[in-house]
Amino acid sequence: MICGSAAAAPTVDENKAEADRLFYEGRDLLAQGKADEACAKFELSFKKDPYAIGTLLNLGLCRETSGKVATAARLFAEARQRAKDQALPEYQEAAERRLALLAPRIPHVQITLAEVLPDQRVLLDDLVVDPDQLRDVIVDPGPHTIVVTARDRLPYETRLDIKEAERTTVAIPKLEGRVVVAVETSKRRPIGKILVASGAGLALGSVALGLWSRQKYWSAFPDRSRDGDVARDSRHDCWTELVDSQVERQCNAEGSATLDRARTIGHLATGAAIAGGLAIAGGLVLWLTAPEDGETPRTALQLDVGTGHAGFVVRGGF
Repeated sequence: MICGSAAAAPTVDENKAEADRLFYEGRDLLAQGKADEACAKFELSFKKDPYAIGTLLNLGLCRETSGKVATAARLFAEARQRAKDQALPEYQEAAERRLALLAPRIPHVQITLAEVLPDQRVLLDDLVVDPDQLRDVIVDPGPHTIVVTARDRLPYETRLDIKEAERTTVAIPKLEGRVVVAVETSKRRPIGKILVASGAGLALGSVALGLWSRQKYWSAFPDRSRDGDVARDSRHDCWTELVDSQVERQCNAEGSATLDRARTIGHLATGAAIAGGLAIAGGLVLWLTAPEDGETPRTALQLDVGTGHAGFVVRGGF
């Protein structure tokens, strides 16, 4: 265990005493094998005293103990740089030792793009990956989501589950362009009826998916967690605990994967609801504005779907 003090140098911060208390509580919890609780203490301590390199090192050790080796490596690298800037060789050497031991365990992901587009963004979970880092991204073991977006293109999403020391490549295909479908007015009435019926089916399906998503999400937690109470048991992979006087939701790796699947189902439900609403609206426009028999059609309707937008465009006149 790294035995750094809560502060690398004397500080006049009024929160230092509280930071010290949280730091030593974290050390005690880590010694007892309670890594998740210890990490929470170290994080709070570091917020109180952000100059405490010893706390940063112990937070890295805590993340390493809980299996988040890439997160730990980033913390050790930050601690090493801070120690170097502050001329603290003991802390710098401690960080370098931990980094050397961690290096063989860290998973690496290479993200390759079939094409590079303007305003393109690559997100790994909730973080934007810089283009020059795509060749080698370090990640924690476990499930991850990669989303690629670009202007006037449909987003691409893929998932991977990676193990310690694994190296893998994720190939991103060309992003599909926005879809424009034109509907001739002579066919508006039958197509409008089909769209309304299909939209209603999608809307009903979205409700079912939403309910399933909610049930799947909460099935990972004890029943009392739904009411906002602190609850934890061995039968569930997620739990609620008190952190800094607030009840927060926590999960192990399996629980996190379950919640990710539930959120994916929820996103599908939202997409189905939006598509259903658009289909109903467009179908009604086609149906109600269709020309009577023998009337010359003078309008056309287009469905325009792209990144960040979806809608109908009516061209011509009534």
